[in-house]
Amino acid sequence: MDAILKRRAAAVLTKNEAQFLADVDPKNAKLVAAQKVLFENLVQFGFVKLNYLQDRPQFEQKLIDKYGPTTYLVSVVMSYQIGGIDDQLVKAPLGYMFVQRGGRYLLINDTYMDSALPIGAHKEAWDVGPVLVRRGARALVVVERGKAGLAKSILADAESAVRAVNKLWSANWRGGGLVIALDDKVVRTADYTKPKDAEDFLAVATHVYRTLPGEVQAEGEDGGAYVIVNPRYRDELDARVLAHEFTHVATAPYGPDAPRWLVEGTAEYVEQLPMDGERDLDLARYRRMIRSKYLNKVKALPADPVFYASMDSSYPIGWYAVDYLVDKYGATKLAKLYQELARQGFSQNQRDLIMTAQLGRTEAQLFADLKKR
Repeated sequence: MDAILKRRAAAVLTKNEAQFLADVDPKNAKLVAAQKVLFENLVQFGFVKLNYLQDRPQFEQKLIDKYGPTTYLVSVVMSYQIGGIDDQLVKAPLGYMFVQRGGRYLLINDTYMDSALPIGAHKEAWDVGPVLVRRGARALVVVERGKAGLAKSILADAESAVRAVNKLWSANWRGGGLVIALDDKVVRTADYTKPKDAEDFLAVATHVYRTLPGEVQAEGEDGGAYVIVNPRYRDELDARVLAHEFTHVATAPYGPDAPRWLVEGTAEYVEQLPMDGERDLDLARYRRMIRSKYLNKVKALPADPVFYASMDSSYPIGWYAVDYLVDKYGATKLAKLYQELARQGFSQNQRDLIMTAQLGRTEAQLFADLKKR
């Protein structure tokens, strides 16, 4: 089984379709066709590393009864690194079913275990149908096969967005931006069949993992993120939207514990920076509007539990706080503060300790500074 999985990974890296299909049941025409599409998709992504590794064999008597005693059901870890995108190896879970025929094992099913896998598993961009992949220096765009014009347009915006993010995170972000802009409404952990998500979000950054959920900790350890575009708003996508989401991509490996006002405020800050192909924004006017319309009416920075319930005010106030931090302390200090809070800001007391050590003030004192700005 290890040899079969090793052959499949090597086939992708060497672009050898015959080798990739050699261990697939040739009598299952539907599976062979699906695996052929999968191979054609995978070879476009530019993996620099790829391995399929056995995780845990499973036993179900009904499968033995149906397919015979050689049936082998196993969870599999796809460990990979896309060149120019992933700055480390990341992982995705799969499930395969094999059976022995004619003295050798053949793949007969790769979807049976999907319902037992974590949410978003086996829904990667290469899993959803024929795709077209276009690459820039540090950006990758995925669209339906045949939509080359759309890919070219999104790629130009993506490369502009990468440069904007790099202005703030140049010392820390070595990866790139992967943008998935497909007709499918469910890709990875993005689900645009949900009415609220379909209405509210142009795009969302979905985490990729260096350790899978349950492997080391319950949630899994973040290794980055890929951006999934809402099909409903695909024509409204621009460099600023992607810069916002790529900021989440760049900061995902730091950890999950930074306050929401800092997470979204930083992404908003990058979104508003001068950017190739986008007109400069009147930020002085934006500051005045935030002070009069939002800041003067609240008594604290938006708390995590209510941040997304009041997005109209939470996002601008978060931006205003980050804008102040960069203006007073500089981008390097902001980046260091973000990293420490993301790693260890799991409580208000802990956040205040970190902020006092970094800035000499608590979150409440920072808010007081904003009111006096």
